[in-house]
Amino acid sequence: MGFFSRLFGKIKNAGREEETYGDWENTEYEELEGFDDPDVRSVYILEALERMEEASIRTDRNKDEYDAVTSLLVDMEEIDSMDVEKRLKVTELAGDIERLEKARRDLVYESGLMEEERIEELERMGDKIPEGISRMREAEDYRKLVLRDLKRLDSERAATRYREKEDRIILENSRGIALICVAAMSVCIGILILLRFKFEMDVRWGYLIISAMGAITLTGLFVRHMDAARDLKRLRKLENRLIVLQNTVKIRYVNNTKLLSYMYMKYSVESSEELAQDWETYNSEIGARIKDRKLSAELTDAYRLLMQTLDAAGIRDTDVWTRQTGALLDPREMVEVRHSLIARRQKLREQLEYNKEVAENEGKRIKEMAAAFPEYSDEIAEMVKRYRGHNEH
Repeated sequence: MGFFSRLFGKIKNAGREEETYGDWENTEYEELEGFDDPDVRSVYILEALERMEEASIRTDRNKDEYDAVTSLLVDMEEIDSMDVEKRLKVTELAGDIERLEKARRDLVYESGLMEEERIEELERMGDKIPEGISRMREAEDYRKLVLRDLKRLDSERAATRYREKEDRIILENSRGIALICVAAMSVCIGILILLRFKFEMDVRWGYLIISAMGAITLTGLFVRHMDAARDLKRLRKLENRLIVLQNTVKIRYVNNTKLLSYMYMKYSVESSEELAQDWETYNSEIGARIKDRKLSAELTDAYRLLMQTLDAAGIRDTDVWTRQTGALLDPREMVEVRHSLIARRQKLREQLEYNKEVAENEGKRIKEMAAAFPEYSDEIAEMVKRYRGHNEH
C-alpha cells in the first residue's frame, strides 16, 4: 500500500505542477496593484515598452526570414516552369557541381596524412631529399657490410686464439713427454749397466734398442714441437693482421655511424625507409593540394555559370541553389525542400502574428492605463517619448 500511495502521490503532484506551471505561453499578464506609486507606474510602463520593443525586433527578424523563405518558394516555382533547354542546362551544371564537390570531399581522405610543420620542413629541403634517400640507403647498406666484416673478423680472431691455445698445449706436452722419455731411457740404461757389470750379461742389443727408440721418440717430439712453434708464430702474425684489420673496420664503422646519425638528424627520421615514406606522403599531399586548387577553380566557375543561368531565368536568390544542387537534380528532393520551406514559412507566420499581437496588446494596455488614470497620462506619454528617444540614439 505504501508503494502505491507514493506512486499515486507522485502522479497527483506531477499533475498539480503541470496545472500550476504549464500555462507559460499565456500572453495575458497579471495586473500590478498600486498604480498610484511612481515606482510601480515606471516598472509597469517600462516593462510594457520593453515587450513592445522585443516584439518589434523579433518581428523584423522573422519578416526578413519570412521574405527569404517566400522568395525561395517563388524561385522553386520559376525553376519548375523553366523551358526544357534551360532546365537541362541547370541540371547539367548542378551535376558538375555535385561531381566536383564529391571529388573535393574524396581528397580529404587522401590528404591530411602529414602535419603541416613536417610538410614545410620537407618543402625547404626540396629536391635534395631523393639524393638524401639514396645516400642514406648507401650508408645503411655499407653499415651492414661493415658489421658483417666485424663479425667475421671476431670469428677469425676467436678461431686463431683457439688454435694458439692448442699449439701452446702441444709445446707444453712435447716438453713434458721429452723429459719423461729421457728419464725412462736413463733408467733403462742404468738397468743395463747393472746387468752388464753385476751379472756380466751381454746387453749390447739393449743399448741399441733403447737408443733407437729414444732417438725416434725424441725426434718425433722435436719435429712436433718445432711445427707447433712455427704455427704459433704464424698465428700470432695472423692475429696481429686481424687486429689491424679490425681496428680499420671499427674506424669505418664509427665514421659510418656518425654519418648516419647526422643524416637522421638532418632529415628528422630514423631510417631511409622512413624518409622515403615521408617523401612519398609529401608528394601525395602536394599533389592533393594542387588537385584541390584546380577543383576549387573549376567549382567556382561552375557556381558562377549556374548562378548566371538561374539569374537569366529570373531566379532572385541564385546563390542558395549552389548549395541545393541535390534538389535541382532530384525532383523528389525538390519536393522535400518545398515541404520544408512551407513548414518553415508557416512557423514564421505564427511567430509574426504572435509578436504583432504582443506589440498591439502592450500598446493598447499603455493607452488603457493612460485613459484609466488621466492624471498620469502626461507622465506616461513623457515616459514613452523618453524611452523611444533613448532607443533611437
